[in-house]
Amino acid sequence: MHDVACDASQIDPNCFQGIRSQVPEDTPVVEEGLAGLWKGIGPNIARNAIINAAELASYDQIKSSLLKSGLPDNVPTHILSGLGAGFFAVCIGSPVDVVKSRVMGDKEKRFAGVIDCFVKTAREEGIGAFYKGFLPNFARLGSWNVAMFLVLEQTKKVLAPSDK
Repeated sequence: MHDVACDASQIDPNCFQGIRSQVPEDTPVVEEGLAGLWKGIGPNIARNAIINAAELASYDQIKSSLLKSGLPDNVPTHILSGLGAGFFAVCIGSPVDVVKSRVMGDKEKRFAGVIDCFVKTAREEGIGAFYKGFLPNFARLGSWNVAMFLVLEQTKKVLAPSDK
């Protein structure tokens, strides 16, 4: 960027007028100030906490149920448990994810906050609106959970082998 700006200013001295002139006009900092970078942090933290809690709790429950049903403690069992954890995380986290995205992208100031967004979305679009993008979300979180829990299980085997 510096080289382009310097080259342009050599051709036209009025071209480069400081770093500020190089920031696009449609960035959050330009449109909303520095506080725009923190817009939606509350819903984002809530979303992460809810999804992480759902992933961790459901993985252990699903794995335990599969082991009790007679499946061995092996990679296929961990894959099934990871997929199940991803499914539960999406089921529980999608409403928060939708509200978070809408609050963060609300340039028209349509929503007064998280609760207002939740109520307006439910009233205007119905409960199904909270599950828009469910399949792509599950593909992302399901695969993430499979990878994360496979690594966890294999790491546990290496670092803390059981005497079974």
